[in-house]
Amino acid sequence: MIGIALLVLAITALAYAFNWIKYWTKYWEKKGVKCIPAVPIFGNCLPMVLNKKNVSEIMEDIYNAFPDEPVAGYYEFLTPRLLIRDNELVQKILVKDFGHFVDHGFDVDEKKNPLDNQLFVMTGNKWRAFRTKMAPLFTSGKLKTMYDVMNEVGNGLLEYMDKNKEDDIDIREVMGLFSMDIIGSAAFGINPGVLKNPDSEFRVKGRQINDPNWRNLIRIWFFFAFPKIAKRIGFSFQPKAVTSYFCNIIRNAIDYRKKNKIQRNDFVQMMMQLKEKGNIELKTLDSTDDYLKNELNEASTEIFEITDDVLMAQAQSFLIAGFEATALLLTYAMLEICQKPEIQDALRKEVLEQVKLNGGLTYEALRNMKYLEQAIKETQRIYPLIPFLTRVCTKSYTLSNGFTIEKGEYIYIPAAAIHMDPTFYPDPKTFKPERFAEQPKPGTFLPFGEGPRMCIAMRYAMLVVKYGLALFLLNYRAKLSPSTKLPVQFLNRAFGNIPTEKILFNVEKYNEK
Repeated sequence: MIGIALLVLAITALAYAFNWIKYWTKYWEKKGVKCIPAVPIFGNCLPMVLNKKNVSEIMEDIYNAFPDEPVAGYYEFLTPRLLIRDNELVQKILVKDFGHFVDHGFDVDEKKNPLDNQLFVMTGNKWRAFRTKMAPLFTSGKLKTMYDVMNEVGNGLLEYMDKNKEDDIDIREVMGLFSMDIIGSAAFGINPGVLKNPDSEFRVKGRQINDPNWRNLIRIWFFFAFPKIAKRIGFSFQPKAVTSYFCNIIRNAIDYRKKNKIQRNDFVQMMMQLKEKGNIELKTLDSTDDYLKNELNEASTEIFEITDDVLMAQAQSFLIAGFEATALLLTYAMLEICQKPEIQDALRKEVLEQVKLNGGLTYEALRNMKYLEQAIKETQRIYPLIPFLTRVCTKSYTLSNGFTIEKGEYIYIPAAAIHMDPTFYPDPKTFKPERFAEQPKPGTFLPFGEGPRMCIAMRYAMLVVKYGLALFLLNYRAKLSPSTKLPVQFLNRAFGNIPTEKILFNVEKYNEK
């Protein structure tokens, strides 16, 4: 009897699981939303699991399959997501109607994983309160102050290049070292020194956080596909050993400043000032904020405590996230520039002109390098570091065709697919910096997101990349090594555009005649 009971129980459980999977893999069909049929359990992600396509290519396939639809269905394994195709709808969601899509849709357990409580995952008024206090760090005045420190790291880059210029240079490795030194020095007042010591513990730990190994990949994809389950089980999207290492470095930097009464206009100083206040009080909605006015909760007083853990979460996320993002952007910009000598020469000409006009590679000189900025934006278009943007509906939203996105439903904006749409960018696979001589159509260029949730460090990242490229062009000529395999292939299971092999360059010293 017990055996029969267990058999019946097993069959019942299997039937329930089968019906549950069937329900979620038919979710969009029942809603009347066009989609590519889901494979049970894997959804639309089977090509990624089989290492045949990356998530950017999968979303691009869905995007291209329904050219006349404003939205399309996407199955992230067993989780349905709504893909937003129409650029005007994209702009509404991110900007005009932001109040319906305030949050990214990630929720963390602050008690179990306090270092996960970063600005990116904060929600509602808490996000708004902390962003308001952190935004002043990235004003032109503060950036100019941090730029003065960049020149010291720039000298380290030149020394490294001079030492290694006779060999094939792994440009991603070089730019990774450069970004670590420049972010650590300029924003945190610490001196990682990885350009001089590439095998240091600082560099090793920095690599571990972004290493596309199986453990990191599963961690990231589980966090994206099953955010509610991740919170319930106390799942962290970061390796704790690495975050603890960088937090200790930041704490030591703070203690050193307190002990020696040192003040600097950088991220660490801002943290110290916030900590002195003890909390952030949000009494009312900002009347000047058109994005949020009358869209969130009614005005009320909320107090958010500024704990050590909250500040550490912001600091280490800014420090670590910047390493790989700036390094990859510099790498892909160099990749494109070195394949087109005429563009490289035009960029160098602009750099030389501005250096001469401004008496050196100054902050003002960089700001006036318009063609260089266009080249960086074109790089971001072709190689977006984040292939899609995420939002969760915080208040039900009805589209012009009558379809309603319900509160709690997740939407994805396929930035990479939009960037490669020939409707917006003719001949999209060709590198043409001049595309950005004029502003792109709203909702079609999304490397940093758009609207209130746009990357808070956008201006800082652009400054670092402009400086790195200008410094390189001012001192070197470069071309791809014959050992570099083209076209560059990317890891299919990684979250962003991570190259499968080294991108090697040959460089020679530039001597202006």
